[in-house]
Amino acid sequence: MKTIRAYIKRHPVLAYYALVFTISWGGILFAVGVGPGGLPATKEQAEILFPFVLLALFAGPSVAGIALTGLVYGRAGFRNLLTRMRRWRVGARWYALALLTAPLLVSATLLALSISSPVFLPRILTSNEKATLMLFGIGWGVASWMS
Repeated sequence: MKTIRAYIKRHPVLAYYALVFTISWGGILFAVGVGPGGLPATKEQAEILFPFVLLALFAGPSVAGIALTGLVYGRAGFRNLLTRMRRWRVGARWYALALLTAPLLVSATLLALSISSPVFLPRILTSNEKATLMLFGIGWGVASWMS
């Protein structure tokens, strides 16, 4: 274990990318259940597994960053990370702008495209599971914010 830790401390960027790749793609393969059964065959199966695939994809950078912070810098690294995460450097308006720009632009684009075809209507407007979509969107936002 000491040799692995020493290697990670000497090559933290390489270790980070290797860990991100392993977590993301390992999670994706685990989520879709690649094995004797193969990949999901129907569109419905793929749609059910898609949120889990995205979760695995976005968990890679976040989990790898936190794990390597602990391995390379120990408790002091976690304290430093938490201190820096709690420090507000700009006003709340700028955070709101940063968090809402992408969802508002995507919604505006989809609504504009829905004039030509109803296929482009945002799913939140056509789905019966609005709460599930909102929770997934919030989770996706938090996961991408942490990475």
